[in-house]
Amino acid sequence: MGTELGIGGSTLLVCRHRCRGRDGVAPGVAVWVSVLGSLWGGELAAQVRDGIEIGNVPLLEIGVAEGENPYLFSGISGAFLLDDGRVVVCDGELVELRVYGSDGSFMHRVGGRGEGPGEFRQIDAIWPVSDGRIGVWDAENLRISTFSAEGELVSAERVKIEMQAGMPRNLELFLGSFDNDEMILASVDAGSASSGVAADQWTLGRFSLDGDPQGLLGQLRGFRRLVGSPLPFTPIPSVAVLGDTVWAVDGYGPEIGRLDADGSFQPAIAVPTVDLEADEAWSFLREELQRRDAGLFLQLMDRLPPPDEIPQIGGLLVDNARQLWVKVYDPSVDALWIGDPLLPGAGGEWRVVGSDGETRGTVQMPDGVTPLAVTEDRLVGIARDALDVERLVVHRIRRAGG
Repeated sequence: MGTELGIGGSTLLVCRHRCRGRDGVAPGVAVWVSVLGSLWGGELAAQVRDGIEIGNVPLLEIGVAEGENPYLFSGISGAFLLDDGRVVVCDGELVELRVYGSDGSFMHRVGGRGEGPGEFRQIDAIWPVSDGRIGVWDAENLRISTFSAEGELVSAERVKIEMQAGMPRNLELFLGSFDNDEMILASVDAGSASSGVAADQWTLGRFSLDGDPQGLLGQLRGFRRLVGSPLPFTPIPSVAVLGDTVWAVDGYGPEIGRLDADGSFQPAIAVPTVDLEADEAWSFLREELQRRDAGLFLQLMDRLPPPDEIPQIGGLLVDNARQLWVKVYDPSVDALWIGDPLLPGAGGEWRVVGSDGETRGTVQMPDGVTPLAVTEDRLVGIARDALDVERLVVHRIRRAGG
């Protein structure tokens, strides 16, 4: 059985983990791949507001607790849809990509641990290249690789670190791609004040797929640290690319800023978000850490002064309808100590806004789903069950008039 997911457009995916290689397939075991189709309405519908809705029941679900190796995930860290509905998934604990058919059936692997062309020391990001290729960024190898959808290596280029003043050198992060397939790569310089709070500095550069530097894009404030230790409620920088415009969040307020051609950061859109006092958020975080039995973090909380403010924005994505998806900060899932710093927390309320600042809708993300990519009518994300088993899910999005 199958459901066609034919989607276009490109979306940034960031891998969360440094990867460890593993080989082998366990044959002869039943595989659970669920394609549920367009189940809509009644108890299956998501919470709907303002003309945008996400189905609670996934159209496609890939992953098993026990079974054949291609369907076991050790830490999904990125995924997106190809134009014909195939699904590309990066497993963050394995140095490989996997491609699945539009019905969820496993097709082939891409990559593996190594230093040579087509191999990776780690996978830091995957993204769709405009001509149908799959892009991969390996920061350890300083290498940009592209593959065909069939898994064939097309190109493997090392980034050329230019001594141009201000350009990032210790490249760590992939933050997005432009319509012409040039990319944003960034370096991170940790804040190191001997006393008080200091912010990291993220320096963003523009690079071609061939690894050639195209110029400095600007700088963002990174994690806030108190004497070197990241604060639990530090703002976590987020970046989204719309056409040739770079939008970013790097502060406590509700402002989404634009990186202008001269590298300056200009607040441009304000999205009203959190209605929560900092002391309430501090209590929510403590309760969540107690629930997780996170003793070390609880000890650190006792040594830190309660915050005066908390971030307003917990994540930023862009869809191929050229709209921004802005997560309302939730201290119980978005605090730095709780989740992955490069991904928004699961579930929660999101605002959909245009580049003109106008709100297009407000939507509740399905419970337990961490979004990785959004197209005009599909959401790709990670879901975890009660046993913390990860699955790749695709949900239907419906918009007013669609």
